[in-house]
Amino acid sequence: MAAAPSHGWRLFFGDRHPFAGGPDHRAAYLEDADGFEVELVAR
Repeated sequence: MAAAPSHGWRLFFGDRHPFAGGPDHRAAYLEDADGFEVELVAR
């Protein structure tokens, strides 16, 4: 996640990262300049 901005991705829900999906859900929600979205999930 830390390297994402240098590759053109921006973080969604930065104010709630990494628990935007809830207290038991670690994730990064990202979007690139073309509008593609990804969710990176870790256990």
